[in-house]
Amino acid sequence: MSMEALPIQNRAEVLDRLKAMGVVGAGGAGFPTHVKEAADCTTVIINGAECEPLLESDKYLLVHDTDRILRALDLVVRMSGAKRGVIAVKGRYGHVVSRLAAAVRAYERLEVFELENYYPAGDEHSLVKEITGVSVPPAGIPIQVGCIVQNVETMRNVHEAVFASLPVTARYLTCGGEVASPSIVRARIGVSFRDVINACGGTALDEYVILVGGPMMGSIVRDPDLPVTKLTSGIIVLPPDHPLVALNTQPAHWVIKQSKTACCQCTMCTELCPRYLLGHNLEPHKIMRQINLGLDIPEEVIKGALLCSECGVCEVVACPMMLSPRLMNRLIKQKLRAAGYKADFSGQPAVSRDMWEYRKVPTSRVLNRLQLSKYDVHPSRVVEDCSSRRVEILLRQHIGAPAEARVRAGDRVKRGDMVGDVPTGAMGARVHASIDGEVIVADTERVIIQAG
Repeated sequence: MSMEALPIQNRAEVLDRLKAMGVVGAGGAGFPTHVKEAADCTTVIINGAECEPLLESDKYLLVHDTDRILRALDLVVRMSGAKRGVIAVKGRYGHVVSRLAAAVRAYERLEVFELENYYPAGDEHSLVKEITGVSVPPAGIPIQVGCIVQNVETMRNVHEAVFASLPVTARYLTCGGEVASPSIVRARIGVSFRDVINACGGTALDEYVILVGGPMMGSIVRDPDLPVTKLTSGIIVLPPDHPLVALNTQPAHWVIKQSKTACCQCTMCTELCPRYLLGHNLEPHKIMRQINLGLDIPEEVIKGALLCSECGVCEVVACPMMLSPRLMNRLIKQKLRAAGYKADFSGQPAVSRDMWEYRKVPTSRVLNRLQLSKYDVHPSRVVEDCSSRRVEILLRQHIGAPAEARVRAGDRVKRGDMVGDVPTGAMGARVHASIDGEVIVADTERVIIQAG
């Protein structure tokens, strides 16, 4: 399908195609792309920062799938009425910048924006501030200041959905850590983490844990048979006694006890907090101080926890006592939400603080603090198709309502067939078979397909 076949007045057709092909945000929580792209804006941003240490697949796609990504970006820019489309990438990746700078010359409204090498440069609030000079309001989203932010792979999937009618049945991810051959892997949705690790030569560890996602905001899992989803950006194999494992598996009661007894009120967690520096009313050191006063009636200080992005700067870089304001904020958010508390942040200023420009945390410092520098190998090996004879397609791989199974045990499916649809009247995303085979399980949580 040519670009001319999709004139601007056929926006509804494009959005329908994105919904039909199950495209969701591949870099974060999985917001359905057909919903996000329905908004008008002034700036469309591709987040190529890949600020999480050790992750490499977005940079790989920017170099090896440049044309698809730019063609999709140009479509979204014209479709949304935006004045510019910006690809944000760290200047330290010179080969990526050079490739993109040459390619965008063919497009009137596209440009490349070079970011510094800091964490979290890829936070969408930080990106919007860097590129437009405007801070997103507290608890707000980029569209409130006229911006749409999309992940690199999301934009590639937009291209495949619109111009080739291909649903999302695979995703690129980084597999690293204690594996024989750290690699960029194009994994079929539903293959197990074990399948991916084996495709990278396996691991020499008798026991290991898996960091899913990036080191700062990812999660620790111990079951290698869990499935890859549309949101799986990284699989990092670590020994069970690695300090990062202990940091991310602290019991809640221990986090609270530490917070009550060891916080020295130095304020460094606040001084380095990216959201505080952007002008949001989030002061982690005051939250740590407030813990002893209880949470039954949320005060102005406590509700600030709802503004926390959980980036981890406070615990990994800032705190000299090795406490975790991030985990404390997470516990508070869970408590407030369970109580049905609705915070009102309207009317609060969104003006960055004076030190925003000077307190950006170098990515190298993050790696050193996490004791992960030895795994920072920038893999050049690529596994183009990691598949399996059995895949487990989760029906929730996105924000919103889980998909509802549209197949039953015993049905035969082919790769690309829809196996889960958006419930009537709900926001969600479709899921599709990633291999040919027979459905052996279809329930409210998953569809399992066996090849043969």
